Amino acid sequence: MLKPYFKSDDKMFYLLHGDTMKLLSQFEHQFDMVFADPPYFLSNNGLSIQSGKVVSVNKGNWDKSHGFDYINNFNRTWLQLIREKLKDDGTIWISGTYHNIFSVGQILQELGFKILNVITWEKNNPPPNFSCRYFTHSAELIIWARKSEKIPHYYNYELMKQLNGDKQMKDVWKLPAIARWEKSCGKHPTQKPLSVLTRIILASTKPGAWILDPFAGSSTTGIAANLANRRYLGIDLEKEFLEISKNRKLEILDSQVAENYRKKISGFETKNQLKEYLSAEPQPKEKVALGYVRSKDLGKLKKTNTFYFHATDKQGHFIDFPYEINNAKKLIIYSGGRTKPFYLTSYCAEIESIKIKHKSKIEGKENSKTEYYFEVQLKEQFVENNNVNLDIDLKKLIKQYCKENQIKSADYKPILLDEVFVYK
Repeated sequence: MLKPYFKSDDKMFYLLHGDTMKLLSQFEHQFDMVFADPPYFLSNNGLSIQSGKVVSVNKGNWDKSHGFDYINNFNRTWLQLIREKLKDDGTIWISGTYHNIFSVGQILQELGFKILNVITWEKNNPPPNFSCRYFTHSAELIIWARKSEKIPHYYNYELMKQLNGDKQMKDVWKLPAIARWEKSCGKHPTQKPLSVLTRIILASTKPGAWILDPFAGSSTTGIAANLANRRYLGIDLEKEFLEISKNRKLEILDSQVAENYRKKISGFETKNQLKEYLSAEPQPKEKVALGYVRSKDLGKLKKTNTFYFHATDKQGHFIDFPYEINNAKKLIIYSGGRTKPFYLTSYCAEIESIKIKHKSKIEGKENSKTEYYFEVQLKEQFVENNNVNLDIDLKKLIKQYCKENQIKSADYKPILLDEVFVYK
């Protein structure tokens, strides 16, 4: 069973512990955006300056180079896996330096991505070059690419223009390196500043978007995503960094702390500009879950306040996260199938809570081929609601849902539709 290392109470922040190369194939969810800060492979026993002191550039064994072939094979492997987790209209951002970025750019194009921009992040306060034999290294590169050559991507042109004095924003960003207040829960050797990630997320996603970071580190991506009302899944091999990530998320669950952080993020014209922009963004539409019941069993619904969905797919992959069922407020029953077309019923209920249960703990499902279920507890027993739109073309909506989520069929999993579709 694939289980999150940490899942926040607000269902906005998930962490997985383990090797990205192994974990990505164990769940089906697709994401609107990916930010990746992969190893730069620059740990070569060299020296640098940090806070006025000479320090080693070594970050860890994960950052050591083993030659060009190794770097190319590593980048090709993770990018192939990530491509499968990105929606057709999704985009990916990848940060790096000359040590790895040329390899990444070449392989992106090999795999069919379309490179949109190469952002130069010019740091306001870079460390000096103490050897005095080179120009000071004061920038990192961030490639922005979309999954498909032909399918359009989302770009928040108007906001980026607004943040740049009402002029088109250029591909050179002058933003400060990480501030001391961003390290309140601990330090990560390659931690990115919230200013950079916030701009990336606002530029390329809509409210409620799912964002994946396959090399999460201390989860700056996730903190920026949550502060901007987006959702996040991060993966990392090191428990030490996952603990920092978890504590950073717990910190911003305090609304006052979160608001203070929004005011401190650089790249905005005023301290309240981010808050004002987020409050003006359209909110994601309310979702309802559709659950299947055989026609002959509909009458029994009025006697129950519990409903079960499959929580493992046919390959045995656990789908607890990041899954839309956690965001549904209501459950509506549909029926039909085999000789009868699918149709929406009027049986409806408000959702109280959703938990994961093994089949051995559910009466009547002990011998099921499905290992795990979503147990949906309802606030009351099912009632028949006259406001449900029984005339909708449910077959068409289910087909559209499966296409958008790139699944072959619902297979007794919850179907999530906008509330406006199912009510009169």
